[in-house]
Amino acid sequence: MAMVQALVGLKNRLRPDIFARAEIASWALAHVEQCGQQPARILDVGLGGAEDLLALRSAASGEVTLYGIECHPARIERARARGIEVFAIDLEHERIPLPDACLDVLMANHVVEHLKELFFFFSEVSRVLRPGGMCIIGFPNLGGWHNRLALLFGQQPPCMRVLGSHVRGITIPGFRRFIECGGFFRVQRVKGRAFYLAPRGVSRVLAEIVPGLCSAVHFVLTRTDKPGAFIEVLDMNIPGIQDTPYFRGSS
Repeated sequence: MAMVQALVGLKNRLRPDIFARAEIASWALAHVEQCGQQPARILDVGLGGAEDLLALRSAASGEVTLYGIECHPARIERARARGIEVFAIDLEHERIPLPDACLDVLMANHVVEHLKELFFFFSEVSRVLRPGGMCIIGFPNLGGWHNRLALLFGQQPPCMRVLGSHVRGITIPGFRRFIECGGFFRVQRVKGRAFYLAPRGVSRVLAEIVPGLCSAVHFVLTRTDKPGAFIEVLDMNIPGIQDTPYFRGSS
């Protein structure tokens, strides 16, 4: 029991590293300052307590317009009270209620692992981001060493418990192949986060050396100037993709 509690304690101490909030804010702010759009428009998908957006607004030298997508009523009300426009939508079947090519930054931190309809979601991302806009995506890493070890012993990987909310298991090469398909997004940066069970200092060093074995991964993407939307990938004759009738949007 004492060993289990110690392992849980180590995992909890790594939690801030898993979500990489400080780095995400730094990437988004640098992009906003560089692009010079006034006001800069930023959307956080899976808003939570809105800490990321509020930190960005405090640090930004220019005007920013903040949007969020969230499903918990109490969080929605708190964010709206702080001047954030929040949408309560079904990410898998409803369009993001924003105009085409209007956003400078879109963040979805530990959201995509909950979505079956990834093609529709990223089609909406490709629609609302302006060409050159930044997209930051974070997710649990199926390639993390602890997930590999669980599979080696015939166990369910921790990041994809059947009795849980994650429906996608994603690795670094798998997501890169997915997101660059069709040419709508270009990968700018990939960062591993939190080497499971290692002390924080060691964890950060290992995350730089072997990101594919970390607990979490963050991709920084750029929306290319290719016209159209990511949903077109479904018509590219990818072997096996037609076996599932993915949602393409309402008629």
